[in-house]
Amino acid sequence: MTEVPREDGGRSGRMGVRLKQVLIVLVGLVLAVVMTFLGLWQMSVFESQRAGTAQARVAQPVVSWSGDQARRGQAGDAYGRRVSVTGTYVASTQVLVGENWPLRVVTGLRMSSGETIPVVRGAVNQGERIAAVPKGTVKVTGVLLASDGQPSGPTTSRVAIPAKVEPALRLEVLAQDWPQPLVPGYLTVSSDAAKAAGMRGAELPLPETDGGERNRGYALQWWAFAAFALGMSIVFARSAGRKGRSGGEGGPRGRRSSGGS
Repeated sequence: MTEVPREDGGRSGRMGVRLKQVLIVLVGLVLAVVMTFLGLWQMSVFESQRAGTAQARVAQPVVSWSGDQARRGQAGDAYGRRVSVTGTYVASTQVLVGENWPLRVVTGLRMSSGETIPVVRGAVNQGERIAAVPKGTVKVTGVLLASDGQPSGPTTSRVAIPAKVEPALRLEVLAQDWPQPLVPGYLTVSSDAAKAAGMRGAELPLPETDGGERNRGYALQWWAFAAFALGMSIVFARSAGRKGRSGGEGGPRGRRSSGGS
């Protein structure tokens, strides 16, 4: 007499292995999601600290540059801070800067030292009037910034207004036409000063600082841990599947018994 082998045990074993694999991957996925959010939180802390550091530099006491000081040696330490200068605007240097409206209004200020520093006096939108260049000796206070970077692509805007338009405020470009020597940086006046002159305030692109570097490192570490946890869960799940199959193959596949011959 022959006994028919039963498959219920094999099926339940395979289902148990599948369930184990799913649980392993699910645990890894949960850990990866948690670690990803921890990384995002650390990155937000880094960004807020960096922005806070930049704002703190702007809030520092104003640096006054007299006509006898060597600006070239001081500019690097003053980037991102408010600097006060005295001089006379050179109306012939006025240029508009930007690829889209509103455009920044930039005019050269000839200081008593003989150096020229670009000043962003404000911004104008399409159809707005550009405020007249102040005459005589003026005192200007603004945030000192380094030269703008090279535009990422070709200039797309073509504005029909009676002034020269540059896509970015790049000092090496201005130096070709402006009176020399040129200070290695430019000033952006406050929104209140721009409004007092009859223009809107220009955007202030504060320089990036190193604030919160440790938090950025933590964020990258959390994201690396998340990828590692997810990858290892997949490896463990595959290993569990191989062990389940090898265990099933080593077990009895069926039995034969004879009642007699």
